Amino acid sequence: MEYLRAQGISCLDAVILSHIHEDHVCGLEAILSEVPMKRLYVPYPVEPFLEGRTLHPGPGGLGSVPLYTRALNAYRRIICEAAAQGVPIQTLEAGESVLLTPGLQMEVLGPKERNVRRYMERLRQAYMPGQAQETIDARLTELDVSSNETSLLLRFEAERTVFLMAADSCPREWDEVPSFLLENVNVLKLPHHGQIDSFSEHYMRNMPLAYVVTTSASDRRNNSAHPQVYQRLSDMRPQGEKPVFLFTDEREYSPYFSQASGFQAVTLAVNSGKISVEFIQIQKKENDL
Repeated sequence: MEYLRAQGISCLDAVILSHIHEDHVCGLEAILSEVPMKRLYVPYPVEPFLEGRTLHPGPGGLGSVPLYTRALNAYRRIICEAAAQGVPIQTLEAGESVLLTPGLQMEVLGPKERNVRRYMERLRQAYMPGQAQETIDARLTELDVSSNETSLLLRFEAERTVFLMAADSCPREWDEVPSFLLENVNVLKLPHHGQIDSFSEHYMRNMPLAYVVTTSASDRRNNSAHPQVYQRLSDMRPQGEKPVFLFTDEREYSPYFSQASGFQAVTLAVNSGKISVEFIQIQKKENDL
């Protein structure tokens, strides 16, 4: 929100929710309470969420399930609020192409239709009234474990520059994507916060990567920003063609990244086919501290 205020952004032309996990959903409600959106893109059919209900996990079970359930409930509230306000909600499916604005094309490469179908079957079971708590917990656990398999995989092209935004869609899920759509990628938002399953030489060796962006990895949960990933990405390219590594919440990741002065946001802009990077420092107002 601080970044949007600093940039003078008072309306969002499009919001894309990649999938349901707390680090991809929670927090957005607070932003949307201040900044309206014109369109919402999601990977799931809308109706089951409109017809669903707030769920609560029981005690015990996987420690991540309460976090997943929090994200699921937040996602449902966002869907319901968008529908109530008349905001168009578009379910994206692999194979679709969307012209976001003149010169900016979005290709939907994933998730696989069968992954979404299986996910929604489990969700409908969890939402069914009269379910025993142990049945709800079993469905919530399955949904949590499989949610990354329903993550959007998006390819943006602007001025002959190709951005691949992978959210938590890992390369093991890319086998049905036409190979030419995974080539000529200049900017890669590394899947799954740079964990070891984010890397695939099979796909990435054909990408002339100029920049590789890793989001939210500094706490190293689940081996995020795994050093082997960056070493292997570096080793794939000749010395003069190695990508620049960018991290959204790091100051120092030797030998791949250093921004000692700190920053709160990273922007990448395309102008005349050239990519420029800016590290944004947001000055908080005194009453915001």
